[in-house]
Amino acid sequence: ADIYNKQGDKLRERAAIEKGFSIDSLKYTSYYFILGESYFEEGDYSKAAFYYRQYMAKDKRQNRLSVAKKQLNNCEFAMNALLTQHQQPTDLFIKADHEVYWPALDITGNTVLYTALIDATERIIMLKDSTEISLECNVQEGNHGTQSLTGDGQFMYFTGCETPDSYGRCDIYFSYRLSDTQWSQPMNIGEPINTRDWEAQPSISSDGRRLFFASNRPGGKGKSDIWYSELRSTDANGRQHWSEPMNPSFNTPEDEMAPFLYHDGSTLFFASAGYPGMGGMDIYKINIDSVTQPKNIGITVNTQKAEMGFAVDATGKRGYFSSAKDGKMSIYKYELKDDIACQPMAYMYFNVMDESGYPLVADKLWVKSYTTDATLALYDNIYPQSNMLTCVPSNTSLLISVQRKGYLLYSDTLNSGMTDYEKPMKKDIVLKKIREGVSFVLRGVFFDVNDFTLKKESMDELNQLLEFLKNNPTVSVEISGHTDDSGTDEHNNKLSENRAYEVYKYLFMNHIKQDRMNYKGYGKTRPIASNATAEGRATNRRTVVEIKKM
Repeated sequence: ADIYNKQGDKLRERAAIEKGFSIDSLKYTSYYFILGESYFEEGDYSKAAFYYRQYMAKDKRQNRLSVAKKQLNNCEFAMNALLTQHQQPTDLFIKADHEVYWPALDITGNTVLYTALIDATERIIMLKDSTEISLECNVQEGNHGTQSLTGDGQFMYFTGCETPDSYGRCDIYFSYRLSDTQWSQPMNIGEPINTRDWEAQPSISSDGRRLFFASNRPGGKGKSDIWYSELRSTDANGRQHWSEPMNPSFNTPEDEMAPFLYHDGSTLFFASAGYPGMGGMDIYKINIDSVTQPKNIGITVNTQKAEMGFAVDATGKRGYFSSAKDGKMSIYKYELKDDIACQPMAYMYFNVMDESGYPLVADKLWVKSYTTDATLALYDNIYPQSNMLTCVPSNTSLLISVQRKGYLLYSDTLNSGMTDYEKPMKKDIVLKKIREGVSFVLRGVFFDVNDFTLKKESMDELNQLLEFLKNNPTVSVEISGHTDDSGTDEHNNKLSENRAYEVYKYLFMNHIKQDRMNYKGYGKTRPIASNATAEGRATNRRTVVEIKKM
């Protein structure tokens, strides 16, 4: 049996061991474990379970007892899965002359990247009109792969190994999109994410603010763990600063790798050897906000081998994975079952322009969900563009804020409604030049009915106004409050003045000088809509900022 093992002949090795056991079932009892492993590798879970039990019952030394128990648990899980689950039909998505794996898509599905093994070297490939394009970022030495895209397809994070500027064996890098097919020179993401240990397999959130990755650094729960970090700031030269990585609770003493964060920012898929599964490393799904128990995604993807590099597109219904079931690693897609499918996502285009329709590049464009209190997009002028894209869940209340020096603060709220992945929403944002007498409504400032206390959700809008005034230090403003025609004149005048004063006070407490501001309440005297309807009355209840001096 040992000779056949050295020759790599698994069938004869097993036959020899089984022949030996037929002669003497107690002489070499550790070989029961070897038989269990051999059958497990082939996916013969019934025979594997039999031999693991024989090992546990007959081997006196029990050197591999903990592994045998774990594998027996996997066998029982796998046999039940094969009895109760049905494999979903799969379609070939990407096949090449070389091995291809680790698919990555932006939210539109128009940008598709994957890792290819070409002449024993890993490279990142873009699929464009059925043509493979080796990305120009692959100019450094070493291997590059396991890439991840932000939702808008503008940033790519990936693993670089054996590169000249690496901290350790493998580091995480990022690159910015310059054109349809060209990307910037890669930049090492640096500390505290990269260390002298192994960091790899990044997954960036759709908005680019949170990064999950795999690492074997000290302080984890197992051999390799999944970690995550938050983007703190970005320098003018593009250098990013990230928070100290955190170790989430779902890691185990075994290996966890290959995170994939879905576009909703809450659903995480990852590979693990620490939970019951089909063997090797299986793909699991978890909600990181509610910390649910990880769910095995099923036998369409998971086998007795190690599965990694799983992805789901923005429909939430199509999964992508790699398999060598036809002899060479290729990428397949399939329809997810309802219990594995994710919330459908859509996307929204923002086009920034001046009053004449000329495209402008915003200094900052920020989109927040009032529904979930989450930032959906945050663009700055380090990587400028006049049209931007963000993920938009259905029926979500949004705050949109845009800043550009020399222009009025743009503020608007809207409800995404029933978003349609096939027909993305488009929003034109017209910025007005700062000039005396022009005004804008603070649409993200809220009060309760007949009350002047600022609601908590007003803070984001007020901070944008604060930033606007700091960026335009010569501007002086009047802050005015307005009501509908409900109530007496005296009540409305007092209420509107108190509301304006609360905004004024917030700015003053945050170091905007008094000589740059005044406040006034106009009550119901300046309606901009009819008070005959609920919508009109809501429009008339507003807080306005008017430019008084430049």
